[in-house]
Amino acid sequence: MTVQVRAGLGERRLTAAVRDVFDRHQELRGSGAVCDVRRVPVHGLTGRALADRAAAEVDAVANRADSALFRVLWLDAGADRSGRLVLLVHRRVMAAVPWPVLLSELVSAWNRGDSAADLVGAFDA
Repeated sequence: MTVQVRAGLGERRLTAAVRDVFDRHQELRGSGAVCDVRRVPVHGLTGRALADRAAAEVDAVANRADSALFRVLWLDAGADRSGRLVLLVHRRVMAAVPWPVLLSELVSAWNRGDSAADLVGAFDA
């Protein structure tokens, strides 16, 4: 699943939100699982160049031998352009934790990260 995210999402806060969701669901954690959030700088890339970079990163992550059940790629377009989150979730996890639940919990965890900010719209599905 890919969702658009606001500019300036923040790696530390995103990682904390993903960790919260990861820790909440046993189904996301397999044998030796780790919470994996990878920031991919795509500042200045548009159109075909952006699509090619995103596809290469997804392929690289999907082909890793450690068989993680849950990974997140953040395509970071910089502080002034919206980026994308690519959520890579193994299909057997989806039976127990469907996309709407994962996304809702990720948004909630993000919002808890900074109560002073109005971030209800940080994620646009």
